[in-house]
Amino acid sequence: MLDWFFADGAIWFAVPALFGTGLFLIQLLMGELGGDFDIDADIDMDTSGAGDFRALSIQTIAAFCLGSGWMGLAAFRVLELGMVGSVAIAIVSGVGVAWLMAWLTRQVFKLQRSGNISIAAAAGLTGDVAVTVPPANAGRGAVSVVINGNRREYDAVQAGTEPIPPRTSVKIVSADSQNNTLLVERA
Repeated sequence: MLDWFFADGAIWFAVPALFGTGLFLIQLLMGELGGDFDIDADIDMDTSGAGDFRALSIQTIAAFCLGSGWMGLAAFRVLELGMVGSVAIAIVSGVGVAWLMAWLTRQVFKLQRSGNISIAAAAGLTGDVAVTVPPANAGRGAVSVVINGNRREYDAVQAGTEPIPPRTSVKIVSADSQNNTLLVERA
């Protein structure tokens, strides 16, 4: 069994495959157990607006090793492509898996940033009533509004005397950050 991994040049694929799998498992276990696994390295790169995301990380290195190692080993042993064909498949696969890991990580960072929208940004916009907004001083309703491309729902009050039913378009007059409520009127 070990000959399949380490004989006839397969070691060039088995070592990165096992290394990448080991890193992936360590990260998975540390994440599940609540541990912290951190390695800092200073690398100067022009990221041109990439934000907090670093393209070269332990995750992308592990993904490259995992993808290139296992796919190269499969090409070498199962498809019997020889060393040159297997190396080509290994490199393409490693880059593809690392790119996928980087893309998925970038998408997760976008999700984290999208939740930081101030209620004050809703002032002046229009929205739709989600839960009936009762007359003034009779309680709160809820209004759904799109801010910077993200739909949010906030508690809402009004100054009028008639309730505003669901699915009615309203204008947001002001936003109260302290009470996390919007003052609305019919649009």
